[in-house]
Amino acid sequence: MPVLRALFQARRPQKRAKSLPSLTSRATAAGINVTPERALQVAAVFSSVRLLAETGSMLPAGVFERKGGARLPAMEHPLAPLLTYQANPQLEAGEFWAQVLGWMLIRGNAAVYVERSNGGLPVGLWPVAWTSIEPRRVKETGELVYKITLDGDEWAPIREEGGLVRRENLLHFKAFGVDPVEGLSPIGMARQSVATGYAAASYIGSFFKRDASPGGLVSVPGKLDDAQYERLTRQWKDLHEGFENAHGLALLEAGAKWEKTSLSPADAQFLEVYKLTRAEIAGIFGVPPHMIGDVERSTSWGSGIEQQSLGYVIYSLLPWLTRLERTAGRLLGDPSLYLKFNPDALLRGDTPQRFTAYAQAKQWGWMSTNEIRAKEDEPPVEGGDDLLVPLNMQPLGSSAPPAQRALPGRHVRASDTAETPSVEDMPSWITRHYEAISTFFAEQGDRVLAALGLTPDASAEDLIDLTADNEELTELLFQLARSMTAEVGAATAAELGGTFVVEETTAALAASSAATATNINETTVKKLASTIDLKAAPAEVRTEVRNMFDGMSESRARVLAQARVSQTASFAGHEGAKQGGALTKTWRVWDANPRKTHARADGQTVGIREEFSIGSRQGRWPHDHRLGVDEIAGCTCRLQFNK
Repeated sequence: MPVLRALFQARRPQKRAKSLPSLTSRATAAGINVTPERALQVAAVFSSVRLLAETGSMLPAGVFERKGGARLPAMEHPLAPLLTYQANPQLEAGEFWAQVLGWMLIRGNAAVYVERSNGGLPVGLWPVAWTSIEPRRVKETGELVYKITLDGDEWAPIREEGGLVRRENLLHFKAFGVDPVEGLSPIGMARQSVATGYAAASYIGSFFKRDASPGGLVSVPGKLDDAQYERLTRQWKDLHEGFENAHGLALLEAGAKWEKTSLSPADAQFLEVYKLTRAEIAGIFGVPPHMIGDVERSTSWGSGIEQQSLGYVIYSLLPWLTRLERTAGRLLGDPSLYLKFNPDALLRGDTPQRFTAYAQAKQWGWMSTNEIRAKEDEPPVEGGDDLLVPLNMQPLGSSAPPAQRALPGRHVRASDTAETPSVEDMPSWITRHYEAISTFFAEQGDRVLAALGLTPDASAEDLIDLTADNEELTELLFQLARSMTAEVGAATAAELGGTFVVEETTAALAASSAATATNINETTVKKLASTIDLKAAPAEVRTEVRNMFDGMSESRARVLAQARVSQTASFAGHEGAKQGGALTKTWRVWDANPRKTHARADGQTVGIREEFSIGSRQGRWPHDHRLGVDEIAGCTCRLQFNK
């Protein structure tokens, strides 16, 4: 019975799965096979592809690096010349990007072979036609590789045996698609509209070629014999067939009559279809119709050229540029490095608008004179790198504008002393630190629980990746400390009549953040190992781990936030005073019941770069790690800086 049941089931027709229509067919209802080459013969297609490819390739491109909150040029990177100047010895970068964009627009895919030196460094980028590419999957690993078979007129320095190229040596630029391997060809998906446009253009051409009508009909009374019919037909074609003879003089004989006619409704409608396909094809590529010559309809992208250009850049060009940037970024091999096309060249307004924008940028301090001159291709001028801001601009809560105090030559009264700010005066910074550290502990707990699910018998050291967690927490603490130092340091320096440059403190802040992050995470590992029996029942272990990290996200995060703000405030005030011109510093006690060592230090004055003697320890400011935990915990002392 089981054998018979299996036999009958094997013969049972399988239910057909629903599927999309073929996305690769060339056949159309118009009876025309659409290929990319034939599609380019349609004026609207060629205009759209040319517009996007040429405007995209004409934009200046650059390689940049993310460093914290800054974005810095990285044109010294060895790959920058390939992406921005010369893709390979035979192709400069502008033509390279135009070719890549053109292939993406007509075929949905573009391939670039990466030529590497013997040391593995990319030395050339060679476009390869997608018709020469066959994506393949390695069955054992699922790795994507590309089989390259060059046509006779193609050349690329492919070294791989058999033309099987791994993913790191081939940049695959894809258009939108539903397949994870290949993008969809815009022309293939819209082949019906393209075929209609091609057929309409062909019909119109044939219409004018074969048009033998002088604008009417010829009727003859009675019946013509074959010779008469042939003679009349031949004479009529000789005199009137062809566009150059259309509407010529008609000579009639033997009672023939001419009746005036107009363009047939079918022919007139076909001309309208031809016009409609232009707008439809423009929509396929996301191009506004007026930019490919279809000006019969109004645009909703704004009334001015600048507004229309802005709409084109944002909605038409940027999606393609973003795909280029992301795929090319894989070549750089570092998440902090990226390629960027600058569309500003397409967004330049007229002269009054442009100069008004420059004036506002300079007035509010985010562009200098030389930056503005560089955009106008003018040489720099002396003193043109200074950034200017209005005198009434000041940080929230400041008593006077710091920039005004720092201006040389102005009669502004500066204080002879300044103090480090009180932690109680900075609740927002404590909140920011607490929220960031609390979130880190919560995410760290989630990672530990996930690791427990994979390896239930793991040790505490196995459950926490100290290297990764130290790096993440260091970056978090550093960004907070840098922002707070910039604020407190600038305020302290301004109070003394000077200025503050936060970049001079970056190394110290990074070292302090790294040391604190390491200490916090090592303490977490020890606490996990000492307070939780990881060999207990899995459900019990997971509950205890969750409770531990929930507690850390609340109480421990608050203690650490308070300590970090106190430490950073003391450091920032000290560095701000040093840059602001302070010569000495004085230890001041604010607690009504201070430690004996702190009480004895009250009023102690040393040079700005010297250390205080607090008990048996030496330190530069309150909460200096050199003083040790016993002298730091709960300390409310401050410094007074003296000019």
